[in-house]
Amino acid sequence: MPYHAITIKDLAKKLNISVSTVSRALRNTTDINAETKRAVLELAKELGYEPNVMAQGLVKRKTKIIGVVVPVINSNYFSQALSGMTEVASEFDYHLMFCQSNESAEEEIKCIKKLLACHVDGLLISVSKDTSNSAELEKAKRMDIPIVMFDRTLLDFPCNKVVVDEYEGAFRAVEHLIKKGCKRIAHVAGPVNTSVSVNRMNGYLDALDKYGLKRDSNLIYHCEAFEENALDAIKKILRQKLLPDGIFFINDLSAIAAIKHMKKKGINIPEDIRIAGFNDDPVSDMIEPSLTTVMQPGYEVGKLAMRMVVDEIKIPRSDYQTVTLRTQLIIRESSKGR
Repeated sequence: MPYHAITIKDLAKKLNISVSTVSRALRNTTDINAETKRAVLELAKELGYEPNVMAQGLVKRKTKIIGVVVPVINSNYFSQALSGMTEVASEFDYHLMFCQSNESAEEEIKCIKKLLACHVDGLLISVSKDTSNSAELEKAKRMDIPIVMFDRTLLDFPCNKVVVDEYEGAFRAVEHLIKKGCKRIAHVAGPVNTSVSVNRMNGYLDALDKYGLKRDSNLIYHCEAFEENALDAIKKILRQKLLPDGIFFINDLSAIAAIKHMKKKGINIPEDIRIAGFNDDPVSDMIEPSLTTVMQPGYEVGKLAMRMVVDEIKIPRSDYQTVTLRTQLIIRESSKGR
């Protein structure tokens, strides 16, 4: 038999009372007979009645649902962020609706449209690597839906934002490689147009400048698909006549792919090349050698972003702010040695 969710009408019919009486009993109002209220609550529990949050929300013009759009869900950083969001949402009795853009601006637009169609009360979004147009987000703003961007943002879009100081994290990682004796440091970067890639690239370049190391475009490789293209970048690096003595990677998975490939080629890490990644993915401490990396506080990012959107739902505002959280350099075997 097809599943049938128990409704207020079902309860009213079984008890031979009005729907409005059942509704008042479930809302625990005082204008109802105590015996009738007890009968309604007992039957609701017996039959497994659950209130229709969406329907109630449409009546009240508040669904208690917040939409979340992320580039990928199977990422340690984004899973941590989602976990932080879930904790705060539960605290304020909100439900979350997750969507994944798969790093596609087109899919991201579809996600936003679906969430708006579900009448979400607020929207949290980390934009895809392809996103440059904010038209769909502008539509959400015109509908008075609070928007908070986190991690990856559109610089010119006016809304509250929660970001990590990726510039500082990248600078400290490259500075660490320099202090370990590296003179020729390559950078396996991300897509050219994302805020993440730009910030980490600038940290890399400024660290070189501070310590008087030459900028060399031949040592910078952009990966449009992040770790999917990292192996190609490593192969190009290893074809150079003069190998780098250090490499800073856009993320840990790219660095790990490189470590595995270089080990097969007989390159010793950190003796021949020192490696640093970014994100502190759990696997970074399991690879041999373990990976020096930059830890991002994903859980705290998620919690703060959720609190900001809940606050804006309660009190709409137009004086937006960008909150920046700091990173932490985790030094492991891939950069140690002499």
